[in-house]
Amino acid sequence: MNVMGLYSGIDISMVDQMIEAEKAKGVRFTQRKEQYTQSQNAWKDLNTRLDTLYKRLDELTKPENFQSKSVNLSGPENLSVNASSTAATGSYRVQVQQLATQERLTGTRVEAESIHSELNFNGSLDFAFGPEENSSFSVTVEATDSLKSINDKINEQTSKTGISSSIVDNRLILTHTEYGVQTEKLAISGDVAESLGLSNFDLTEGQKAEFTVDGLKITRSSNTIDDVIEGLTFTLTNEHSNNESTVVSITEDLDKAAETLNKFVEQYNSTQSFITQQLSVGDPSAENNKTGTLSGDGTLMRLQSNLRSMMTKSDDTESSIRSLSDLGIEVDRNGTATFDRTVLEENIKEDPEAVSAFFSRTETSEGVGEDGEPKKDSKRVGFSQSMRSFVNEYISGTTGIIKTRQDTYDRMIKDLNDRISQFETRIDAKRDRYIRQFTALDQAMMQAESQMGFMMSQLGMNQGNN
Repeated sequence: MNVMGLYSGIDISMVDQMIEAEKAKGVRFTQRKEQYTQSQNAWKDLNTRLDTLYKRLDELTKPENFQSKSVNLSGPENLSVNASSTAATGSYRVQVQQLATQERLTGTRVEAESIHSELNFNGSLDFAFGPEENSSFSVTVEATDSLKSINDKINEQTSKTGISSSIVDNRLILTHTEYGVQTEKLAISGDVAESLGLSNFDLTEGQKAEFTVDGLKITRSSNTIDDVIEGLTFTLTNEHSNNESTVVSITEDLDKAAETLNKFVEQYNSTQSFITQQLSVGDPSAENNKTGTLSGDGTLMRLQSNLRSMMTKSDDTESSIRSLSDLGIEVDRNGTATFDRTVLEENIKEDPEAVSAFFSRTETSEGVGEDGEPKKDSKRVGFSQSMRSFVNEYISGTTGIIKTRQDTYDRMIKDLNDRISQFETRIDAKRDRYIRQFTALDQAMMQAESQMGFMMSQLGMNQGNN
């Protein structure tokens, strides 16, 4: 390379120009790889959109999204109410006379520097809270114990005894974990009962909750009550005065249903819009026409067509809800869906169960088993079930159409990478060969010039001698 180009005029820059011309032949490989990568990314994007659509369809299968109830309280908010989908719509007047409380025993103050200080006495502390099993128990106190450690020993047995302990201002406070409980034959004894302030204590008895619903008196041993009205759970938080009451109104939750269906429509439109962009042929008459990445892809065309067909399909049932159009969803000739909320609300007010059943329901059929005995088969059917099954054919992580496509692109890109690597190896080898050849040419020309000079000098000497 030190003499390359000195005689032939072909230097390393000219070799590089020749190699660049050779490399141009490999552009088709990189262009094809770029096309495969773009197509693969387009399918990945579509998979994400279809996966989101699949999840939106799952929300449509849940009855609570169409049979959900709203709760409104009018008057003092002395209670909260939770309504499940089984609750009937209506209004109830509620008045809380008494809250359920826990029985509590408060001891006298124990003289100690802190709750962690050693008390320096020992013995037993015995509790008897009634004749029932596990209502009596004992705690062994040692000289090294403190109020805190004795408190902990009592709480270690709470799961069995139902008695918990706490410390306030160096006083042990014992509380029954259940509300409305009134213990019988309460007794605290033992060698250290007096030292711990428990031989002379204040007792606050537990009481049951008392309230009325539309004038009907109800008593329960808890402030959370779920067995008075089907589908309603009352949580009492405060007592009403004599003339106060709270009106509880249960209505259909139209917002939740509308939001669920609107999210589905939005995702469907987003998916269809993306497919349209990918299939676009642009303007064939334009000079620099740009087409979609997946233009002409038959599989994608079928997907778009089938999605549109499923959106306009009508069920052959006796229900008042047979298609999406009955719920306010219309699809135009371009496949774009629109949603009229008022139509949905009218149907939910009239029959929320029918709306829910359109999207997902269980159908039972009778048949004969392998043993010849009659049997019943149950399966989930409905708009959402059918469309989810169809979408899953594309997005399944094991057998999905998109998974198969992605695997195919992976193989094609890998093959192109191998071919590109082989091509680059050949180019590098050709560059080395050019350098060797042209270097050898320059060396040969240098040697020829040297030999010519030697011959000329010899001829000159011979002529001089003559």
